[in-house]
Amino acid sequence: TAMSSTMVITPAASPDGAMCFGKNSNREPGECQLVIALPAVEHDTNTLLKCTYLTIAQVPRRCGIVLSKPWWSWGGEMGANDQGVVIGSEAVLTRDHEPEPGLIGMDLVRLGLERGATAEDALNVITSLLQTHGQGGACRFGDPSFSYDNGFIIADANEAWILETAGRHWAAKRIKGKAALSSELTLTTDFDRSSYALPQYARLKGWVRKEEDIHFAATFGRRSHRPPFNRPRQRRAVLLESLSRLDRELLQISLMQLLRQRKGSHPRNGSRSDVALHASGSSRPIQTTGSMVASVSTRRRDFFFTGTSAPDLSIFKPVDFNLPLEDDLQGEDLAHYHDDSLWWRHEKLHRAMLLAPRLDSDFIKERDEVERSMVSELTAQKGRQLAQTRSRLRDNLLKWEKTWIEKAASKRGSILSIGSFSRYWKRRNRLDGVKL
Repeated sequence: TAMSSTMVITPAASPDGAMCFGKNSNREPGECQLVIALPAVEHDTNTLLKCTYLTIAQVPRRCGIVLSKPWWSWGGEMGANDQGVVIGSEAVLTRDHEPEPGLIGMDLVRLGLERGATAEDALNVITSLLQTHGQGGACRFGDPSFSYDNGFIIADANEAWILETAGRHWAAKRIKGKAALSSELTLTTDFDRSSYALPQYARLKGWVRKEEDIHFAATFGRRSHRPPFNRPRQRRAVLLESLSRLDRELLQISLMQLLRQRKGSHPRNGSRSDVALHASGSSRPIQTTGSMVASVSTRRRDFFFTGTSAPDLSIFKPVDFNLPLEDDLQGEDLAHYHDDSLWWRHEKLHRAMLLAPRLDSDFIKERDEVERSMVSELTAQKGRQLAQTRSRLRDNLLKWEKTWIEKAASKRGSILSIGSFSRYWKRRNRLDGVKL
């Protein structure tokens, strides 16, 4: 999840006392994501668990989860569990990355959600597994050379943590107020917890002269000036500045709009420091392929996922543990266009708009109105009514999106044929089997 954006507002800084969380997953532009819902498990008799690359010990009791995941991965980029824990991961480059296959960051997200009843539980689960099994392995489908370590934001209704890792080592800090991550180590000297003998290890490696000199990011971090790992500081600065200006009366809507933030009136004019990334070739090789917003308090939990790429050209839908966005397509080969996949069907709308001379202002206006109405209606409900309303609204939003996908298919004459951005996306369409 290179150059992604993950953010949190803790209850102390939130107007309604809820923990608010948002994440854009930025990955390869043709990598389909699934939003899956898995029920809680009480007495699993299986003793072994096959993760993406590694087989580890299974646990008999697991939380129910919703998870947004690349189709090929066992784990996921972001998700929540039925105890109100939310987790999002970020790719980071470090000087202590292990080349051997282990657990990848997406595995650790899912394991933390399945096994952690609180944010602190999930933190302990992830760090324990990290130190036991290490992290490593291809983080891009079909590309064993692309691998990275991970940072996480882990939150529940009461507290939130930043966890940053380098190989099997880690540091964690309890968040006060607001925080954001974007594919770079950020913890300095004021972390609250760390892996065993972290200062001694750094001194043994020759990275610090004195054990008290541990600055986690400076000691373990490794910077890159090449895409997709450049510009993380600019993006994180944008996130933190934007978090301070959110509309306190419409916080969920404001987070959705923050995840859509980019420069220019059209994605072709975007930049590498955009929050909503659009791929355009070697200078911007990755794309926002999934987005999530969550609001968690001791009274209620609301989770919204796009289930599609490009949040600026998508709509958020409510999701729950017995309310996934689509039929379960796990095990299907989704490397190319698949008509049963919500993500791939939406690519027809997304890519038609990318190739149009200008964005459809009616789509943007109508999408914002429908989304605002959805959040307002959900906020007014509780109990059994809330579950029924959530299901009805999800169905209505999927129908609304389907209508716009069909409209896009009928406007083939508006495709732009000039410019490197258009050439790039036409080539991607051929590679991915997307016919406009």
